[in-house]
Amino acid sequence: MWSDTQMIGDQLRESLTHPTWSNWYLSSWMMGECVPVEKNHVRLHPTLTDKYGIPQLIVSCEWSENDDKMVQDFIQQMTEMYEKAGCIHIKVNDTKSPPGSDIHEMGGVRMGYSPETSVVNRWNQLHLCRNVFVTDGACMTSTSCQNPTLTYMALTARAVDYAVAEGKKGNI
Repeated sequence: MWSDTQMIGDQLRESLTHPTWSNWYLSSWMMGECVPVEKNHVRLHPTLTDKYGIPQLIVSCEWSENDDKMVQDFIQQMTEMYEKAGCIHIKVNDTKSPPGSDIHEMGGVRMGYSPETSVVNRWNQLHLCRNVFVTDGACMTSTSCQNPTLTYMALTARAVDYAVAEGKKGNI
C-alpha cells in the first residue's frame, strides 16, 4: 500500500486513509559493533557557551576502516539474500550517516577502578564528583549489535540502589 504525502488538509487525509496498491518494498538496516577508536572523543569548547553559560560540546568522531568494511559486507550479504529470495530491482544505498545519528554509540565515560584510566567507578559514580552518576551507555566501551536499553535500565537500578544506601550512610 502507498499513500502520497505531498499534500495537505483533506487531500492528505484521504490519501492516508485510502492508500493505493503498489509494488512491494523491502528495506534492511544494519547494526554492527563499532570498535573503540581512541582519537574519537567529546570535549568542551574553550569559549563557546549556551545562553546559560554552559560550555558547548565538540564531538570529534568518524567511521573507521573497519566500520566501512562492515557496511560493504552488509551490502554484499543482503543483496545476495534478496537475490536468493527472488527479489528483483534491488537498489542499494549507503546513507553515509555520521556516527551516532541513528544507532547506539557508546563510550566517553569509561568505567573502571582508577580515575587515571576511567571516569566512573563500578557503581557508575564519577570518581571525581561522588554525587554524580552516569547510567547511560557512556560507561560502556562497546555495544555489540543489540539494543542496549535493558542494560541501561539495569545499570540505573543498580546505581540508584547503591546511591540510596550510600546516602543513608552519609557518604554522598
